[in-house]
Amino acid sequence: MPNQRFYLKLALIAFLILLLLIPQAFMLGLVGERTSWRQQAYSSIEQSWPGMQTLAGPLLTIPYQLSYNVTEQVKDPNGKEREVLREVTETDALYLIPNQLDIASKLQSSLRYRGIYDVPVYSSGLQVKGNFNTHPLLDLIAATKDKKIRWEKPQLSVMVRDQRGIATPPTLQWNGASLAFKPGNNLPGSASAGMHALLPDIDTTQASQLAFAFDLELRGMRSMNFALLAENSAVQLAANWPHPSFSGELLPETREVSATGFNAHWKASSFSYNVSGALEQCRKGECAGLLDRAVGFELIQPVDVYQQSERSIKYAALFIVLTFVVLILFELLKKLRVHPVQYTLVGFALLVFYLLLISLSEHVDFLKAYTVAALASTSLLTLYFGAILHSRQLGLMLGAGLAGLYTLLYVILQAEENALLMGSVLIFVVLALLMLATRHFDWYALTAGSPPSRIASDTDHPVPAIPDDSPVR
Repeated sequence: MPNQRFYLKLALIAFLILLLLIPQAFMLGLVGERTSWRQQAYSSIEQSWPGMQTLAGPLLTIPYQLSYNVTEQVKDPNGKEREVLREVTETDALYLIPNQLDIASKLQSSLRYRGIYDVPVYSSGLQVKGNFNTHPLLDLIAATKDKKIRWEKPQLSVMVRDQRGIATPPTLQWNGASLAFKPGNNLPGSASAGMHALLPDIDTTQASQLAFAFDLELRGMRSMNFALLAENSAVQLAANWPHPSFSGELLPETREVSATGFNAHWKASSFSYNVSGALEQCRKGECAGLLDRAVGFELIQPVDVYQQSERSIKYAALFIVLTFVVLILFELLKKLRVHPVQYTLVGFALLVFYLLLISLSEHVDFLKAYTVAALASTSLLTLYFGAILHSRQLGLMLGAGLAGLYTLLYVILQAEENALLMGSVLIFVVLALLMLATRHFDWYALTAGSPPSRIASDTDHPVPAIPDDSPVR
């Protein structure tokens, strides 16, 4: 009869653990909901501040008309065929990328708020300079020497992803002359975000180097990228944000990250990207692809509190199972009776830790939120364990063990790259300690209601003494 009651209670506790997985799933859903609200805050700020930026160019466009004669067979009114010459005119454009492109950027970041959520934004001071080689013009003239070319007004185009990010109209220094930029990149098949400048006629009698330079203040949020459309490119970037995440087609060749900001340097050539393919698409009227392949960085938050909270909630079932197993052991060893309602309250107290963690981490540093939530949960359960086990010493022992588990969990949460490994080791160590501590128990005697007896073994290890304090009054 005692065995049946024990197994019935064990089944009831197992069912209770399954029921407690429902509020655990609710906690995970709550994290997802708060994450979506934060994304809505990002979108709200993006409506009134320039979004993620990509700078592409400059790109030199030289439109031209190509005229030539073609011979056609036509029939006269008498039905006789004769040959006639007809002039055909085609409109095309030559797209040139810089022979050398140098970009120096100094980025100042700050935070914008929507409610409790903050989003990193920036203002980047850019110094862009380089030169174009006009030898491709001579190649085009040589390839069409039997045709007539009429050159049209050349232009220099600079593309950005969000037009609102251009704070002040810049001035182009072109081959020793100052020219004004106009809004819109004026390239086909693009969103027209950016700017362009009309250039003086280019000498087509000989190859030359055309130097350019301009300063640009570009605003954006969360990320900044550079599409390196040049034969040879170099980007030197300095920022005051201490938590960059480098992304894009190439990582920086050198980088230095400190508590006050970071510096990074990229170098690339036309061999690093399929620049010719992107230019060919632009020649066909699809210039939007010039923004796709770029290098850059993201301004990430140092601690994603929702990601940390979600990862901690996944260990809730482990905490509940371990706590319930320890309570069952003390029930058997101390000959106590812990009611299923008390198990339920202990499970809810363990889950409240995660609710406190989610809510507090939105307002204070994650470490402070974790510490307060862990202290509150551990203190409550320590008092409750002492009462239901009728022993202050056992309550303190279980509370200390729970505090140790919370400490280990925090260490695992901070070790992002090794979190799975450390979590697996933690589960193995806890299971090993539990098995070693109970390896000499006579479970048949324990579940039958008689005092535990030691199983005979080759080694003589006494069963650890269980504290027998006076009941808590």
